[in-house]
Amino acid sequence: MPRLPAWLERYRILPRCVLVFAAAQFLINLINTAQFLLLNLFLKERGLDDPAIAALTSHRFLATFFLALPAGLWLRGKPLRKPLLVASILFPVTALCALETVQFGYMKAASTSFVAMGFAGMILNVASLPMMLRLAPKDQSSEALSLLFSTWGAASICGGVLSSALQSIGRVDFGTFHFVLNEHSTLFVLTVCGLGAPFLYARIPDTVPAEKSARHWLHVHREDFPLLLRALLPTLCIATGAGLSIQFLNLFFSHVYQLDSAKYSLFGSISYVLVFITGLIVPEVRRRLGWRGAILGVQSAAVFMLVVMGLTELWKDAAWALPVALVCFIFRQPLMNMAGPSTSELSMSYVGERNRELMSACSGAIWSGAWWLAARMFETLRTHHLPYWQVFLTTAVLYLFGTLAYNGLIRAVERKDVETV
Repeated sequence: MPRLPAWLERYRILPRCVLVFAAAQFLINLINTAQFLLLNLFLKERGLDDPAIAALTSHRFLATFFLALPAGLWLRGKPLRKPLLVASILFPVTALCALETVQFGYMKAASTSFVAMGFAGMILNVASLPMMLRLAPKDQSSEALSLLFSTWGAASICGGVLSSALQSIGRVDFGTFHFVLNEHSTLFVLTVCGLGAPFLYARIPDTVPAEKSARHWLHVHREDFPLLLRALLPTLCIATGAGLSIQFLNLFFSHVYQLDSAKYSLFGSISYVLVFITGLIVPEVRRRLGWRGAILGVQSAAVFMLVVMGLTELWKDAAWALPVALVCFIFRQPLMNMAGPSTSELSMSYVGERNRELMSACSGAIWSGAWWLAARMFETLRTHHLPYWQVFLTTAVLYLFGTLAYNGLIRAVERKDVETV
């Protein structure tokens, strides 16, 4: 039997509990990626325009924005399996409620469902990263985090392929019963798959961190404030930029190029094959190119792809415009996602073990708050008919500020590593 490459061998020897945890995250990400690919298109099909879609989907970020920080403070130093288990049940259930209330036109109930879904997703986001770092040995933390991030790519591949397959079938007849395979049914099927996650979360050990604070759960050490603020600055820039355009890429291709959801899902699947592969090689990239290559290099390339993709709108009638936009779309996501495991490991190393849950919570609050604010900004901009390419350029500027801010964190972590040697 041929030997695996050294970088793949490191994944094979990860503890079983790490693999089980990643499998659970994969099922949760089936729901996330299905919504990322199809939710806006489903809402558009139900008669909502761009501003109304942005207004409704922004509700799921409210709970995270207001509750992530208290949740992070509460979860510090505590067992995390039970919160993960409860949230993994609540998340798919509320996602189904959101889907069906929109389907039947109960928009007030839909808004409530989106808020509840945001709360459940917030608990999962706050607890997942610290839990993975607890489960993985320190010398395998890079592989564990890369595997965790790669579950997004793997789920996107499965979700995109299934979406394209179901919608290409179009309709299934069982006697007198007719089942239409569209955005709604695809979202429903993938959300039901997410109900398997609680069974996996129940199988992981309930570990606690080595460093625990004896102070009240609301207490934050004074010296930790500047650490947290500095570590969160690049997240604020990146999250605001992403919220302004990335969550509406499907609308960009639908409005500018009239690309339907089945084709968009197919190209999304191609992109996420690369997301999955590049996510796994992140530890090797970091070993060879260091923090700067693994973060600054790949993020700068992703920003360039985003700018080119947006500018194709100016020549949308040209024969080359759509192919160029699709190539940029396919390669931008893997490049940006490659930086995710490295930026998470960098930030967690910078703030220290006792602040992991708090850092994760603050990061989640920033992402949700920024995406909520950005969705409202997008609603306003599109109401005034601002073209997509100008929105994308704004995102690129914010991305560049965030990328440069990571350079300061890299220097600080490198100094700390030298001092501890």
